[in-house]
Amino acid sequence: MSRHTFSDSAKLRAGAAAIAILALLAGPARANLTLRMEDFATAPMTGSVAFPSATQASAYLARINFLSEDPVDANRLFVNDQNGPLYVLDRTTRQFTQYMDFDGRGAATGLFPRLYTSGGYATGLVTLEFDPDYANNGKFYTVHVEQGSGSKLPDASAHPGFDPTGYTTTASINAPGFGGEPGGYQNVLVEWTDTNPVNATFEGTARELLRIGQASRIHPMGDIVFNPNAAPGDADWRMMYVAIGDGATGENGSTRSVPQTLDNLAGKILRIRPDDAGATAALTASTNGRYFVPDDNPFTQINNAAVRDEVYALGLRNPHRLSWDGPTDSLIANDIGLHTWEEVNIIHAGGNYGYADREGNQRLNSFYQPVSLPGTDEIDYYATGSTVAGAVMPLYPVAQYGHGQAGSGLPEGDAISSGFIYRGANIPSLQGKYVFGDVSTGQLFWLDVDEMLAADDGNPATLADIHLIDVAWDSGGGEQVYTTVTPGGDTLGPMHQIVEIAYHGRGGQDPNLPGGAQTTGGEGRADVRWQVDAAGELYLLSKSDGMIRYVVAALGDADFNADGAVDGSDLLAWQRHAAGAGDLAQGDADADGLVTAADLGFWRDQYGAAAAIATVPEPANVALAVLAVLGGFATARSERSPSST
Repeated sequence: MSRHTFSDSAKLRAGAAAIAILALLAGPARANLTLRMEDFATAPMTGSVAFPSATQASAYLARINFLSEDPVDANRLFVNDQNGPLYVLDRTTRQFTQYMDFDGRGAATGLFPRLYTSGGYATGLVTLEFDPDYANNGKFYTVHVEQGSGSKLPDASAHPGFDPTGYTTTASINAPGFGGEPGGYQNVLVEWTDTNPVNATFEGTARELLRIGQASRIHPMGDIVFNPNAAPGDADWRMMYVAIGDGATGENGSTRSVPQTLDNLAGKILRIRPDDAGATAALTASTNGRYFVPDDNPFTQINNAAVRDEVYALGLRNPHRLSWDGPTDSLIANDIGLHTWEEVNIIHAGGNYGYADREGNQRLNSFYQPVSLPGTDEIDYYATGSTVAGAVMPLYPVAQYGHGQAGSGLPEGDAISSGFIYRGANIPSLQGKYVFGDVSTGQLFWLDVDEMLAADDGNPATLADIHLIDVAWDSGGGEQVYTTVTPGGDTLGPMHQIVEIAYHGRGGQDPNLPGGAQTTGGEGRADVRWQVDAAGELYLLSKSDGMIRYVVAALGDADFNADGAVDGSDLLAWQRHAAGAGDLAQGDADADGLVTAADLGFWRDQYGAAAAIATVPEPANVALAVLAVLGGFATARSERSPSST
């Protein structure tokens, strides 16, 4: 694991298109993988540069945390700011246009008078997701958090294209401990129907689908996904999977069993259908009449009227991010832990992920301390608070990392961020890798997907290895590689350092970064989130500096024998170890520990443009490929060719 950084004297040297990648020439200290990022867009500032800030949330320059590509127009990216605005970001001009504003508090002119943004990291306008049939039905969905008194109805006075006629609220489905209004918090799921999808501002109608009451502002409804493999006519077509946090119930003794109890929606993943149009699955109308519940949901057969049939999986603390990988058909949830473990989970129908009796692959005792698993590894789950529905062996994470507690090893962090299995074209080195990060420290990680799937075996000891990602970024003074550092025992990932530079560059007055976290000490929070566009390419959003960055490429060094030339001998080194594990000497150009076609690509690019290989051969045919490639060159260059990355 890389634990170094680079001073100005060690910056990457660039001449013409050539780049000397100092980090990758350092032998044992090489990074696991280094990605080049560029600044893509600067979000309008909705927070304050002041220090100290008026509220916890106002310290962030722009609380952007989701990005979705318009299914109708690929040049439009939708980006939410939790403080209220929903923007259209023009991919070409990089300009933001306000599409809607959810902030209707006080003198504000937005839609919802009770929008809550004052505290908590996940409040306000939480997320947006397009319907799979958006091109035909114009529907998309948002989640926001409300609190206080006054009207729950949207105010359309500043949104002339919005017709609120017929918008009514639903009865709140409250988790234990909610406490009522005005003090309690409500998570609201809204369906919007856009009648003019090409317009710069919203035109259409809306209806409230679901309202959930929680005692705490933390761990709200967090994410929405649809099955990318479902098509019209399939049973899962337009089924909505909704991740809902436990609202902090699981960490309080009196409500500890809430994530394990089926009469509420907290600490669960739901499976519902917004309407029954074109449905082939058997459906039952929800109790509020606003959506439908599939009859084949896993808990519909429990003979207890209190059971919420919407529940698809349970026993989660804060599964704030979901992603669904089409090629492996894997629904993945990143669950933020309490005191011990951050989790990557593969979600199964009816799966019980153990919280608050389990965290990571350990049991939590009555004091929420991690201890060994019992001999009979089962937990009770409940139909209601006092009625046991059954006992089950919980499902365990496929990867986890700790908060720095004794014996947890490295990496260490505070709160797992979003993640995606990379399926884009820009970065061959990331193909077949699950990319995620840590919210506060700004560390970036990857997992091998085959290891993830193998770890989904019911054995709590089987875990995929977590690898670090370093970042090459130019702040204006030349490109530099940033890696994880530990000043004074604090853990600061590459994005923490990059975000801090940009935060101060935009006038931020906090001497570090806003917010707080255990692992970063007094250094503040980077608050980073991965997102992907429709092509599968990666963006990184950060709240503290209000920036969106784009992953351009991976960096690599194809001088495998370190003789100062990228030539045929380096190709032979790659050939001898292709499809296996290795380091630089064995042909691993991108430092991910594997010798793959991506490494051959770096050799090709650095040898010279004329060395293009149309296809990468199977390892058994590599010898023939070597002869064919070498036959195309009269001489080998004496200096490394410019990298195309």
